[in-house]
Amino acid sequence: MRKISHSNEEVEEIKTYTNEVIKNRIGKYGAVYFPLEIQDNIDDILGNEVKKEILHDFFKALKKYKEFAEQLKGAKLNPSLTVLLYGPPGTGKTSLTRGFAKYYEIPICVVETDRLVSPLLGDTIKQIRNVVDLAAEIAKERGAFILFFDEIDSIGSERSNIHEVGEIKRAVISFLQAIDRINYQGVPLAIFGATNHQNQLDSAIWRRFTFHFSFDFPDFHIRKQIIESFLNKVENAKIGVDKSILVNLNDEYERLKAITISLESKLGHTITEFNDNILWNELNKKSKAMGLLELTIGYSGSDIERGTKVSLLKAIDSERLTYEHFYNSLKLVGGTAIHVERQDVLSNPSKSYTGSKRTENNNKRLFSPPEI
Repeated sequence: MRKISHSNEEVEEIKTYTNEVIKNRIGKYGAVYFPLEIQDNIDDILGNEVKKEILHDFFKALKKYKEFAEQLKGAKLNPSLTVLLYGPPGTGKTSLTRGFAKYYEIPICVVETDRLVSPLLGDTIKQIRNVVDLAAEIAKERGAFILFFDEIDSIGSERSNIHEVGEIKRAVISFLQAIDRINYQGVPLAIFGATNHQNQLDSAIWRRFTFHFSFDFPDFHIRKQIIESFLNKVENAKIGVDKSILVNLNDEYERLKAITISLESKLGHTITEFNDNILWNELNKKSKAMGLLELTIGYSGSDIERGTKVSLLKAIDSERLTYEHFYNSLKLVGGTAIHVERQDVLSNPSKSYTGSKRTENNNKRLFSPPEI
């Protein structure tokens, strides 16, 4: 930032890092979003209430960090503004972070880590240092800034992995050093990392990130809210929605709640739909047709969104969304859990995801739309 004096009283501050400069310079490493450009909202990512509460505290501190940086350094306190988000794809890791960036009016760069990795010796390390140093300079001048490393496992893989080449091992060390340097300098730069392959991360990467947030597939409570949110949008667009969709959704939900309460009372422990089939086995005894909530076990929020977009095309044409078409659209797109399991089994044949197997088996059952 340059200061130009027009008189003894007036000092004009000229920013080095304007929005355009930031887009041009750090934008070569990924997508840059300024608050007004972000479409994601915190409330769009349903559930995750505990994570949201902690992240609100995190972002409030980030906004005020610059004014307290010198005091903290004087007291030899170096808070680490680092957050690691992990879990299956499509569960809201990037969207929720962008939503918080919008809410607290903080620019964010979502780094595409494949742009950092280079086959040229030493180039990956140089790229990592460049993007972190540039983000730090922006934060020093502009205030809070967020550097979000998507698929961080590509530069933070376990160094003991015999398949990793020396260049990647050196890249991990370089990344760790960059985080330590930012923390020590007291720069208002938040470093986020996101991965779908947390088991591949180097243990030192885990230690450098202060906050670890696990993102899971939404349970049937959240899936109900996601589906209801979509149906509300369809109705707001003045497109008809068959009442059978909500009637059957609510009916299935109440049955699931009642079964869950009954089983937990009998067994004396919490029942989850992802650990075993007991909940769905009980439901199947009482219902011949699979409902929307049973169909979508192992679906991410993005999976459900894709299914709703498929059904929307038909609804626009017919000016009405029917239960049968909505169901078949969701079934068509499939759930991420099945694909995650297939990848896991390829690397570890002993692993399996109970929920996805249940979905594949139950998908063989005949579906006939309920009559209302």
